[in-house]
Amino acid sequence: MRILAWSIAAVVALIVIAFAVANRGPVAISVAPLPYRLDIPIWALAVGALAVGFLTGALVRWLLDHKLRRTARRGRRRARALEQELAQAREKLDDSMRAQRATVPATPPASLTPKDMA
Repeated sequence: MRILAWSIAAVVALIVIAFAVANRGPVAISVAPLPYRLDIPIWALAVGALAVGFLTGALVRWLLDHKLRRTARRGRRRARALEQELAQAREKLDDSMRAQRATVPATPPASLTPKDMA
């Protein structure tokens, strides 16, 4: 998947570079109510418009993903709490198993031999 993304990015970069080399002529930019006029190359205008569009889209996506990030944070906290709870439960179980082994004799009583059971 990364190779595909990098391949597409490389093709887009080559197209942008070719566009910039082919369109070096100046273009006049003015905003109607303001008396200012700016002469910049066409490629700078196009690349600037792409950059503004990319940043705007990234900002909108970041704002819309707020709920998803919050849910993920809550899930991580919950998982951490459950892992701690599980570790405590395992420790408690190990302690009870050790206590049980300490009370159970290692060898059966002498009165219960296989010969006696038959």
